[in-house]
Amino acid sequence: PRPRSAPLSRCPPSATPDCWLGPLRGVRALVSSSDAPGQALEDGSWFKLICGASNQDMPQIRNLALIYTLAGVDCIDCAADPAVVAAVRSGIDAAHSISSSSGSPITPPWLMVSINDDEDPHFRKAKFDPTMCPSDCPRPCEAVCPASAIAAGQGVLDHKCYGCGRCLPACPLGLIV
Repeated sequence: PRPRSAPLSRCPPSATPDCWLGPLRGVRALVSSSDAPGQALEDGSWFKLICGASNQDMPQIRNLALIYTLAGVDCIDCAADPAVVAAVRSGIDAAHSISSSSGSPITPPWLMVSINDDEDPHFRKAKFDPTMCPSDCPRPCEAVCPASAIAAGQGVLDHKCYGCGRCLPACPLGLIV
C-alpha cells in the first residue's frame, strides 16, 4: 500500500510553492512508485492522465497538466490538436519550473498524442437536432449534463461539451448521438 498524505486543500490559493511541496510529495507517492515513466509501466504502477480529448478549455488543460505533473503522473495523453498539445506542454514546463526552483526536481511525464478515429467516446461530443425535441419534453438531458452544455432550443453547446455521454441515455426519444 502506498502512503497517504495531507490534502492539498490545506494550502490557500495565494500560498507560496513551499506550502504545496509537502502535500505534493505525498500525492506523488500515491500516484507513482517510480521516478521514471518506463519503470512505472514495467512494475505496474503506471498512471496516465487522459486530458484534452473533447475538452477544449486550454487554461484548464494547462492547469491539469501542471498539477498532475507536480503530483508525479507518468504520462499525459491528449488530443492531436496543436493548441491542446501546447497547453499540456505549457503545464509540464510550469511544473518543471516550480519543482526546480523549490529544490524538488521531478521527472517529466511522457506526452502521448492520441488521434481521433471517430469511434473513441472520449473524443465524441453529443449532437442532436433541437428542432426534433417535442415542446413538452422535460429535457432530462439538460439536467444530467455536468457541463451545462445543452441549452433549450440550441442543442449542444459544442464549446462546453466534453463528451461524457451522460445525456445519451437520458433522452427519452433517443435523439442524441
